[in-house]
Amino acid sequence: MWRTPLQPIKAWALQTHRSHRFRHLPLASTENQVFRQSQRGFFASKWQKRLGHLLEGRRRPPAPDVPDKEQLTNDFGIKPCKPVLGSKRTGVLAYKIGCMSLWDEWGVKHMVTVCQLDRLHVVQSMTLQKNGYEALQLGLGYRSIHRLSRPEIGTYMKAGVGPKHHKCEFRVSSDCLLPPGLELSVRHFVPGQWVFVSGWSKGRGYHGVMKRWGFSGGGSDFHGHKKSHRSAGSLGQRGIGKVWVGKKMAGHKGPDPRCVNAKVFRIESTRNLIFLKGALPGYKGSVVKISDARGKTALKNNHIRLPYPTFVPVPGVEYPVTIQEPPPQRDPFLYPEQPLYQPND
Repeated sequence: MWRTPLQPIKAWALQTHRSHRFRHLPLASTENQVFRQSQRGFFASKWQKRLGHLLEGRRRPPAPDVPDKEQLTNDFGIKPCKPVLGSKRTGVLAYKIGCMSLWDEWGVKHMVTVCQLDRLHVVQSMTLQKNGYEALQLGLGYRSIHRLSRPEIGTYMKAGVGPKHHKCEFRVSSDCLLPPGLELSVRHFVPGQWVFVSGWSKGRGYHGVMKRWGFSGGGSDFHGHKKSHRSAGSLGQRGIGKVWVGKKMAGHKGPDPRCVNAKVFRIESTRNLIFLKGALPGYKGSVVKISDARGKTALKNNHIRLPYPTFVPVPGVEYPVTIQEPPPQRDPFLYPEQPLYQPND
């Protein structure tokens, strides 16, 4: 009597007919279950796991809900002050997140670089009486306590903050000193303000003089140059048989210290994000220093009232979370109509 497909088979019959590839699978009551287990165990799980690793980098977390307004408190009792001749505020440390594009109210596209002030606290305050100079030591990010020395741990415990990934000192004036343990936010800067951003450029590897120093190179073959189109040319002069120290030659390009001017386009206080116009030096995730502009660039900030010594909130007042640079009053896409011919011509 022939067995129907739905009729169960015996265990000993299944054991004799099982292939060596399916011996590790448990015994099933029907042939269909054995086929499903073999397919799921040998094909689907392996490729699903590989596909999951490939798509893991593409999965992005959902965008957080950013409120429109927030209320802040002044726990350290800091009082705002008016700047005088010689007043100098502290700078900040930030992580470079990446670049993106934003549009203003007129529809003009702006290329910006996003930086984050991640857990930026004042670690130590230097005074003239104790240290001989006035400065603030700031700490950024987080670092495992097992990677710190005991003096560093004592400094963080005294300030009441966690271990920091990066520290830096900023010279300030006496009226801009801040207490240790204070957390600085992006409200330290005002949208539309010009700032100095300093960091280390990317490492480009070994390059020639044209790529590294911008040499123009040699001429073409038709003007007497043979096999010397991208060479450095002469390295010295007649009479002195030496190559001077600091001669621009081929070699490793970057990382080098760089300082650029940037304009604050937008700030977001919930995630401590600051959007700066233009490109900034360094890789994604590198640390940059942001400070107030000085010299001729500081003249562009005369119409902006900067908070001294830093932003001091008023209790009970709601502040907007996202603040953007005010747009120009005139439409940038409105061009004046000039006729080709004047009426009197």
